[in-house]
Amino acid sequence: MLKGLNEQQIEAVVEQGNVLLTACPGSGKTRALTYKIAYELERLTNSKKIIIAVTFTNRAADEIKKRIRNLNADDTNLWAGTIHSFCLEWILRPYMCYLDELKNGFSISDEFNSERLISELKEKYGLVFFDSVSTRYLPNGEKEETINRELIDEYHEILSNEKLVDFDQILHYSHKLITTYPKISETLKNMFQLICVDEYQDTQLLQYAILSQIMKGASGSCKMFMVGDSDQAIYGSLGGVAKSLAEIEKEFKTTFINKELSGNYRSNQQIIDYYRNFQTSTIEIKAFGSNADESAIITYNKTVHKDELVEYIVKIISDKLEAGIPEHEICVLAPTWYMVIPMGRKLKSLLPDVKFDAVGLSPLLKNKENVWFKFARLFLVPPSPNTYLTRKRWATELINELKDYGVVLFENDDFKSKTLLKNINSISSKETEGLNYLKECFLKLFVIIEVDFSLNEHLQVQWDFFFKGAEKRLENPDFDLAKDIESFKKMFKHEEGVVVNTCHGIKGAEFDTVIAFGLLHGKLPNWNESTENAAEKLLYVICSRAKRELHLISETGRTTNSGNSYFPTRQLNSIIYEYN
Repeated sequence: MLKGLNEQQIEAVVEQGNVLLTACPGSGKTRALTYKIAYELERLTNSKKIIIAVTFTNRAADEIKKRIRNLNADDTNLWAGTIHSFCLEWILRPYMCYLDELKNGFSISDEFNSERLISELKEKYGLVFFDSVSTRYLPNGEKEETINRELIDEYHEILSNEKLVDFDQILHYSHKLITTYPKISETLKNMFQLICVDEYQDTQLLQYAILSQIMKGASGSCKMFMVGDSDQAIYGSLGGVAKSLAEIEKEFKTTFINKELSGNYRSNQQIIDYYRNFQTSTIEIKAFGSNADESAIITYNKTVHKDELVEYIVKIISDKLEAGIPEHEICVLAPTWYMVIPMGRKLKSLLPDVKFDAVGLSPLLKNKENVWFKFARLFLVPPSPNTYLTRKRWATELINELKDYGVVLFENDDFKSKTLLKNINSISSKETEGLNYLKECFLKLFVIIEVDFSLNEHLQVQWDFFFKGAEKRLENPDFDLAKDIESFKKMFKHEEGVVVNTCHGIKGAEFDTVIAFGLLHGKLPNWNESTENAAEKLLYVICSRAKRELHLISETGRTTNSGNSYFPTRQLNSIIYEYN
């Protein structure tokens, strides 16, 4: 089981106490986390015990499950997903009857709907679109927003009247439940063998409080395994807090054993030495990979105009492809989606024969927690031996969620997920536009399963959010998104093509060549970013994705709404370095 791990990784995996694992970039953090899960799954003696893996993104959760299966480990007793999915599945939906706010049922206000409501309320209260308004709650139950409290109160009133719960309320109500009813924490602590937390440095205060409350349950032997790197704490603006070992022990009221992964198996030493200019900790990082002593190519362009930027990046991509670098080993990134999406469209236009993994080019991006998004991915990912287990798991999750909405499928069928997949696989559509294709497929499916979803208020509300949100993104001229069904399907074809994403979206990934543009003060960091060392941490994450080549760009010609020019990010511009 432990074959192929280094000494530091083995020590972390076999440790039986609570572990706080600090891991530098490229040190095999995900590998250690995956092996820890597989190791504990193999040692389970109680078939009812569950191992939990809390990840920052759904994609990270899917990657962990994929790696577990590649290790030939039985993942029957593994649950992996985001903290919001965890709270929904293990706390809110099972125990919502105990809260007056939720006992009559609720639907999720997805990102599109919440952003729309906040935008409308900003206009009503005389704010501009870039004014920061927090919808988060503090562990004491208070709302974080103080300046625009009236706006937030009205926002929550609207959600309540429509029986909606947003992402921050998922956390708030979950915390309220387990603190009001300690028996819930005790039940969960007895159910779980191990809770793993990936990227702990981006965990919010309320998320720490939820996990610590479970661990304070009166009985149970559950342990914690937390992995992260304080230098990669780039979600401070979203409430992420990189707590120290002492702070975590105080929060959880238990002892944690501090382990460290310090060797880098990704980048050559030259790349490492460069990004250590942005390191805020003192951890020494040494290259141990096969490319450790190879020369790097590091460039920094501060003269290219924004109107010539696409051609400049196309030249770099073309040169790398000609040199034999695979498409998926090249990444183009920027600080925001508003910069990434137009770039992705232009690159696809100028390089029609090149594949692109540009998830942001899908109009469904902001609907991932919507039940219809979960139907959509079953129609957009074709059946095959490689996708069977993933689609079967998605089908099971969907059936369970529909049950929470009062829709029970295949009541007397012992193979519900297989039956659902069989029905979905039997449906076809000649529609060429993505949204029309999905509408037709959804309607055909509900005829087959003999359910009138228009009579279910939760499904109807989610339907409106799903299609209105997607239609609005498709109509946005700044995005210029493709409407055809083949482009929709590409949303799920990860690991194919040149990656086009944001600085936040590529965290945890690695590439031979990284091309980063938009490195301008006000973009990186954002004007609203108040977290200490925010620019250094973002630059650290960007640069540490590269194995061998790094191309940094602070283009000219970009201006603010008031007409002032953007300038290069100071923390980057001040580095004295002999670039290629």
